Amino acid sequence: MKRIVITGANSGIGLATAKFLAAQHELILLCRTTQKGEAAKAMILRIAPAAKITLVPVDLHDLNSVNQAAALVRAQWESLDVLINNAGYYPDQIAYVGLIEKTFYASHLGHMLLTLQLLPLLEKSADARVINVSSGLHGRGNVQHFFRQVPGLTAFQAYADAKLANVLFTLALHEKLKSNVCAFSLHPGVVATGFDRAIQGWFKVLINAVKPLFFISPEAGAATSVYLATAPLSALAQHGGAYFVKSKPARIQNAGATAANAEQLWTKSLAVLQPYL
Repeated sequence: MKRIVITGANSGIGLATAKFLAAQHELILLCRTTQKGEAAKAMILRIAPAAKITLVPVDLHDLNSVNQAAALVRAQWESLDVLINNAGYYPDQIAYVGLIEKTFYASHLGHMLLTLQLLPLLEKSADARVINVSSGLHGRGNVQHFFRQVPGLTAFQAYADAKLANVLFTLALHEKLKSNVCAFSLHPGVVATGFDRAIQGWFKVLINAVKPLFFISPEAGAATSVYLATAPLSALAQHGGAYFVKSKPARIQNAGATAANAEQLWTKSLAVLQPYL
């Protein structure tokens, strides 16, 4: 039995991932609100009545909230086996905190801080994994948008930028981890979840038109996360830092996904996070 932390576990891919894992593993579900977490827990227990589930509230936009959540986890457990940084955020409008766009906070910085705060527990596992749920839209991301206000930035572009940050963070993390911890990023597929509620205009019309034809279910979208969380280490160890699609290593679809850019993202992110570490 593995002890697995999942962010954004109250809906969509995160909830589907939790449902698949609940019967055989201990789950720590990090959800935006206790109410949403309790509803998700009730759904999971209907499928796996004996599941061992703990809820921890967290707002990934708020680095103080992330630290509080990490402290609760560290106080209750001495070790972790898997951290699935699943929670996604698609902005209803562009907003900045200083030079950093809010989507970048929620999707990258919040998860990076959580990962760093939980690494001591992961390092106590003989076979630990950090799994970062990115998206095929990372290919539309632009490293030049990180840590600066971009005139005319759209919600779609902000989302793509954040997904690229997930991939780069994985590359950098892989280089810095101890040998018993592996890091992976993944594209879950084009999944029919609630992420598009905030989307407006032509993109919303397009999504609604193609959903019945091309979007997969959250359960299908969870497959790669579940695979990376549970596959034998022998099948994954040589792929540390890799980007996975359909449970297989795949080529990263962005020319900006270089080792140099990954290191730069790490360094600049760490400078922002330092007061919270």
